[in-house]
Amino acid sequence: MTRLKLRPAAQPQRLIAPTLALAVFYGGLFWVRIPTAPVPGSGLEEAESRRLQDESAVLRRFGKWERAVAPTLKLHTAYPESHIYIAQLAEIYAHLGRHREEAAMWELFLERSPAPIEGCPQIAEAYRKQGMAVKSINALERCLAIDPTNPDSIFNLAHALERNGEIEKSAALYARGFSAAPNYWDLGVGLARARLRQGRVAEARRIAGQIVGQAPENVDGLLVLGLACRRQGDRPRARSYLEKGAHLSDRYADFHLALGQMAEEDSNVDSAIRHYQKAVDVGQGNSDLASRIEALKKVRQ
Repeated sequence: MTRLKLRPAAQPQRLIAPTLALAVFYGGLFWVRIPTAPVPGSGLEEAESRRLQDESAVLRRFGKWERAVAPTLKLHTAYPESHIYIAQLAEIYAHLGRHREEAAMWELFLERSPAPIEGCPQIAEAYRKQGMAVKSINALERCLAIDPTNPDSIFNLAHALERNGEIEKSAALYARGFSAAPNYWDLGVGLARARLRQGRVAEARRIAGQIVGQAPENVDGLLVLGLACRRQGDRPRARSYLEKGAHLSDRYADFHLALGQMAEEDSNVDSAIRHYQKAVDVGQGNSDLASRIEALKKVRQ
């Protein structure tokens, strides 16, 4: 039987915090001047500074990331304490896939910005994209230390720990965050998912049911709720939640994997093949699943 992999809850889309987002937006679109002075001996005149700001802004605005490196790097060299240019360089390196340099810029941002949390969780993502899970988690721990009550920071660290297989630590953080922010549904879904993995199925079902009750179209909540019902033997409700989730998010492979498994258990070969094939088609299948489909097709012959 193909092993079902739970997809972590969608991470909140807060990759650039509001203040920084506005600075980047206005700086890139309307070319607002950044009131900083070059360091002595930088050789950068005011007119040249304005020209470089305009050039960097236009190139970033139109996605010319490779060409945007030089003018932005010149500005950073002239204004090394400006967290704005540091963030702009980090953004450029991220788009270029130069995640080592991106991480270095976000490290500088955390040191020099008056609001370092605005570099979270981008710094952790830069490390994660290099395959450096430990450094990514360490960065998120530093982010949480900036404000231990920040629910985004709690979620981001819990999510990273879960992704790294540290379920007990992840569950504790999810529980702490969800207790403080009960309307933060991603924290609740994360806690329900962790409880399911810990074998605390009834608790997982209760928490996921609470989330779905408040947000009936929360697909991550529907997935955990459907899986918990299935684990408890409540197959009609399990199928109902999973089918609803698949309808709401047809490219969410985990719904099709679970529905395919249930169809196979019910000896419904055609339905099992259809759901498994859908999981493969959306790019979430694996070689084991492809082999399973071929085996099921032979049953129909």
